Amino acid sequence: MSCTSLTIKPAVASRRPLFVEEMLLSFLLFSSLISATLQTPPVQIHQNIQAFLDARQYTQAEQALERQLERSPNWDVGHLLLAQIYNLTARYDLAERSGLSAIRLRESLDGFMLLAVVTMHLKKLNESIEWLEKAAQRRPDYPEIYRLLGLDYALGGMLKESEKAFRRAVELEPKNWESHYLHGRVLYELEEHQNSQKALRRAMELNPASEKPWTALGQVQEKLHDAVAAEMSYQKALELCDKQTSERSWPLLQLGLLTERQKGAQEAEQYFRKAVATRPDWAKPHFYLGKALIALGDINGALAEMETAVRLDEGKSQYHYQLAQVYRRMRETEKARQQMARYQVLADLERKKGAAAEFIDP
Repeated sequence: MSCTSLTIKPAVASRRPLFVEEMLLSFLLFSSLISATLQTPPVQIHQNIQAFLDARQYTQAEQALERQLERSPNWDVGHLLLAQIYNLTARYDLAERSGLSAIRLRESLDGFMLLAVVTMHLKKLNESIEWLEKAAQRRPDYPEIYRLLGLDYALGGMLKESEKAFRRAVELEPKNWESHYLHGRVLYELEEHQNSQKALRRAMELNPASEKPWTALGQVQEKLHDAVAAEMSYQKALELCDKQTSERSWPLLQLGLLTERQKGAQEAEQYFRKAVATRPDWAKPHFYLGKALIALGDINGALAEMETAVRLDEGKSQYHYQLAQVYRRMRETEKARQQMARYQVLADLERKKGAAAEFIDP
């Protein structure tokens, strides 16, 4: 496949990297993709609507847009603006509907890119790729197309194609730190650790204030058997994080995993608890805290954490397996049987698709 000509393959899932789903909302789509792709054409927008948009008062902007579209249903920019608001507020079905209305009235790069983002959220990966193909016909040199394409391929388990797409994004925009960061992460998945380290360090040079490349670098350093450097990278990531934000959860979790391997569950527990407290809606810290509590003999605490992990992310076979073991130890035989049955169903699905990549970014 040539990323330059964008002869795009379908993203049929065979090996589904977990990191991409966790990355989409928190890292890329609500930062660079929104600001870089959702730019409306230079047309007149009613002053009150523009004021609401400038102030990020999306509820008021949405209501004003709906009123205006009732009067002017063929206003394509209005449909596109409404789709952007739906996307920003995670109402992706509505965003897709409004985006389609916009491009039926007037095809545009912004419309195609928005629909690519929205259909990615809706897990319609092949449709997302098709929208990117249309965008590339208009702007084959637009780097955001290839960043999105890389995510589509990664979600579909096509990591080599994902690497090519991110590499093309780097070529087109060599000073964009996110492209280097994403390229470094997929290189890590492909076990090209030296190249991954190089890409992540370039991302740091371009954006020294971001904690994400430091955390990812720590993972690479662990693979290169440099635990001391990895710990320093995780600590550096924490220094760069605001103390009240959920971004701390990822480096805290990585510190917990590293500490557990080196010193055991008792030393690691504090990091897992901090990771849970920092981002309670992320399943993975609950899971690893639960495992640590099992090792420490706190079965009731482990039960609470494992049940939370399953509730937050029902699709991971290992979560059900560990919860079944906890139920078994508590002599909850029927609950243990149910969890093992669910584990077996999910494990069979995972075997058919191939091993899922554990690449974590909250």
